[in-house]
Amino acid sequence: MKSIRLGLFLYLLPLSLIAQEPATPPAPNKEKSPDENKDPTGAGSLLGDDFAGMPDMPSLPDSIRVTNDGKLEFDTEKGTYLFEGNVHVHGDNGLELKAGKVIIYAKQETATLTGNVSVIQKSSTDETGRILPGVQLFADKVLLNAKTKLITLDGNVSVYQGPTLHRGEHAAYNYESKKLDTTGLGSKLGPIVLESDQFEMVENQGKISFIGKNAGITTHDVAEPNYWIRSEQTTIYPDDKIIFKNMKLYAGETPVFWFPYLSQPLDADLGLHILPGARSNWGAYILSSYGIMLGGEVNEETGEKENAWLLSKWHLDLMSKRGIGAGLDLHDTRLKDNENLGWLKYYYLNDRNPSQKRTDESRGFVNEDRWKFELKYRHQLFERGQHQTYADVNMMALSDRYYLEDFEPGTYKINPNPNNEIGIFHRHPRFLAGFYTRFRPNDFYQSDTRLPELFLDQVRAPVFSTPVLHEGQTTLGIYREYLDDDYEDALRDEADGLTPGDPKLDIIDGLLEDKGYTRFHTWQEFSIPFDLDGKVSITPRAGAGVTSYWDVQDDTDSFTRTHFAAAVDASMKFTRVFPDVQSQSWGLDGLLHILQPYASFSQVATNNFDNDFRGIETLAPSTRPPPLEVGRFPATDDLADWSILRLGTRNILLSRRDGDSHRWLALDTYIDVFLNDLEANRSLSNLYNDLVWQPLPWMKLNLETQFPVAHNDANFSELTSSFTFMPNNSTEFQLGYRILDNHPTLQDSHRLSLRSYLRLNDEWGLGTYHRYEFDDNTLEIQQYAVHRDFDSWRTSLGFLVRDNRDNNTEYGLMLNFTLKNFPSVRVPLSIDAE
Repeated sequence: MKSIRLGLFLYLLPLSLIAQEPATPPAPNKEKSPDENKDPTGAGSLLGDDFAGMPDMPSLPDSIRVTNDGKLEFDTEKGTYLFEGNVHVHGDNGLELKAGKVIIYAKQETATLTGNVSVIQKSSTDETGRILPGVQLFADKVLLNAKTKLITLDGNVSVYQGPTLHRGEHAAYNYESKKLDTTGLGSKLGPIVLESDQFEMVENQGKISFIGKNAGITTHDVAEPNYWIRSEQTTIYPDDKIIFKNMKLYAGETPVFWFPYLSQPLDADLGLHILPGARSNWGAYILSSYGIMLGGEVNEETGEKENAWLLSKWHLDLMSKRGIGAGLDLHDTRLKDNENLGWLKYYYLNDRNPSQKRTDESRGFVNEDRWKFELKYRHQLFERGQHQTYADVNMMALSDRYYLEDFEPGTYKINPNPNNEIGIFHRHPRFLAGFYTRFRPNDFYQSDTRLPELFLDQVRAPVFSTPVLHEGQTTLGIYREYLDDDYEDALRDEADGLTPGDPKLDIIDGLLEDKGYTRFHTWQEFSIPFDLDGKVSITPRAGAGVTSYWDVQDDTDSFTRTHFAAAVDASMKFTRVFPDVQSQSWGLDGLLHILQPYASFSQVATNNFDNDFRGIETLAPSTRPPPLEVGRFPATDDLADWSILRLGTRNILLSRRDGDSHRWLALDTYIDVFLNDLEANRSLSNLYNDLVWQPLPWMKLNLETQFPVAHNDANFSELTSSFTFMPNNSTEFQLGYRILDNHPTLQDSHRLSLRSYLRLNDEWGLGTYHRYEFDDNTLEIQQYAVHRDFDSWRTSLGFLVRDNRDNNTEYGLMLNFTLKNFPSVRVPLSIDAE
């Protein structure tokens, strides 16, 4: 009798008991029937000497080991084993199969498994140390071939491989090469669902890819998806890209787009992006960009570049009214944590219609060559401990003053006159030092220059571990200011048309005079805080500074100004707890009231300017009071005598929320008493109130008010507010209201804005935005939008009306399609979106 491997273990107790009974030997010279060759228990014949008289049993192949807790039968003529119960089959290469019924064909080294079959192969490493991913397979029926290392699955097949799920009726898996081959298998990779006539997993040079023939992908994971992207061949590189050959986009079963070849990275910034649409000053357009990664090092094993750090976006735009534009954006992804740094952008357009504009504002000649060069970059030069030295470049050179308005209206609203600076800086927790140059590549803007400026800013810090605190600012630079060329030419033309002796000539000559100087400025301040019993805080401050001017452009003699300041800040703090204040509706779980009266007195003495001197760093018109600290005063050339007492009170209400304190309400009320006014001959400033109230996550009020308490020509009234409110999960309102009345330099305004969104159901939503100016009864902006969610698609249709007050009302229609959940795929259509 052939011996069976001791690796076959039986655990069923009844079979063990039967094995203890002596076997009946067959009668001599008696022919055995086929049924007598079968052992319905089979247990005793596997466990040794007690069954020496049993017929020879087929031995299991070395590549297959079995354990089970149920029935076992074997057939010596056919060389088969039948296992039932909880059967575990162990193959080589770390393979484990589980089933309710297993038939093993010993000579063929095959096994057929049925009944909730599962297959698991754990991850492993090859001889080079490379990790080979594991896999889990499930099917109604599985055929294991230990010779060819092939597993064939049929019926309700599911394959889990890392983040990928495959489903279908048939699949084949080579557990030695770990290659998955499929026929008619649907797959899911993250949000991507894929179906194909044939689908296989391929490993090449350490990278796994999935190749589907006549494949379709979608992110709409339902029985009948509302869109498909189909192609003759689809190759998915997980976490990298998808390549389509002969691609077609289907809405339902209707083809809507075709492309012969498309390599779409799974990064939102990479791959092809197309934006069709229309705008009033562009006409119909198609904006396209293609992003690829550059840089990095070549992997010797794979031959591909790794750790690429430079994102490049190549632009090609077609505009029916303007022509063809092209550009290149380079982004250093190593600086992605700072969105204001790390890019170079160049764009050029030969404008077919440079006189085309959005408003009735007159513009002179504009050259047809329109371009932009922008560079914002930081290069780390040195870093050790808390010290770091770096170089910053921030520049934007433009072809003309209308480029941003015409082609980048979003940038134009925020930064219509960009600065251009290059410098080297050294940062430390105690100070920031550096030197930089502000230059003027765009001579069509009014701007100032620093050629260069050196500076040292010292933060407030203890002096030699004493309670005395010091802070300071020092600058040295060459400063110039220039009018924009168009305005300068207009002034000269106006002057040429005036008769000698006209008083306007002196004004124009003053405006046309060169403005500039070399200046040294330093300010050093010391303070010492006193805290009395935690309720009273007093901080006296004293400082001195020097500002020297020479090489003054308007022929003013060199001069030096000295500044002295004395100040004191005092405050008191009172608290009271109201533990019984409880309101779930208003987000109150107890209440702590903090009352903090405060006073700040600041006295500055300095010598006056020559009446002919015209500064560059001067105060800009504003509705907010200037700071009372000389070191934080933004206009060095407007520094003058002042004596100001600021009186105020802060009220703060705190409540418990989520295991922490929540600022439920904060109100700061203050007023300035002028003993010597810096800006005008006032005795009292406006009374200011700054309020922030956020009782609930879905309700917030910001309110800033100021109004005069004494009659003065320089006083004015202002109210600025914003209120956000969500009465339920389907409705949101944002209300803004602003009044500015009788400001000495800024234009009066009485404006109301309202933004709303109503979610009708899971599919439909409505949005509106209105802005109305009561001062001249103008509805400045109207926007209406309808949003539709198609499960995997999101569509928005909007209508815009903008009143520019110049008989040039703009109309816009906006239509956006967004494909949800699919990485980097967005197919929008917008009409006059600005």
